[in-house]
Amino acid sequence: MTNEEVKLSSIPNEKYIKLFDKFKEIDTLDISKWNKNHVLGFFCKKYKETYKVDYSFKFNTPSPSKSFEIWQISVLSSKLSSDPKILKAYIGWVFENVVPKAKRRLTSISFINKEEVLNFYKINILLADQQKLSIDRSTPLSNNYQEILQTVAGLSIKTYGELAFVTQMNPSPLNFEQALNKLIENGFNKEILTRIV
Repeated sequence: MTNEEVKLSSIPNEKYIKLFDKFKEIDTLDISKWNKNHVLGFFCKKYKETYKVDYSFKFNTPSPSKSFEIWQISVLSSKLSSDPKILKAYIGWVFENVVPKAKRRLTSISFINKEEVLNFYKINILLADQQKLSIDRSTPLSNNYQEILQTVAGLSIKTYGELAFVTQMNPSPLNFEQALNKLIENGFNKEILTRIV
């Protein structure tokens, strides 16, 4: 029996196999068309990238739509947002900022719904740009955004004005597009750059 056969034999039924097949769509399907299955698939992908093992499902019900994991994604959607872009950015942020600080390997998806983590993200990441409606050239970027730009693109960008300037450069600095995408994954609203005065 191969490893693949062992994995498949541990899946309770065809419905779960269909759910796991949906996970593959996250690499090709436009994020605006994602549903809870895709968000769960993204969680599983980040889990595997982080821990180098597959997330272990509870299989608490024969129906995946009523599973513990889908229920956790539903809870997240109700507490944070139903927008898959926001959910993806939040999960990415959790795996980048919260998971590395854990004292042990997190084995249940429920850690994404911890109130203190959700509240911190909502206030300091998600709503940070909206709270500063009068952002101008001199408004400093959050430390999180500065760190991403430094790490991914090697750029020391401290303000929204500097970032707006760099986005207009042609050609873009090396790895800048990757850094900008990482900012967006972490909740950055690129539209703000169009309002810089």
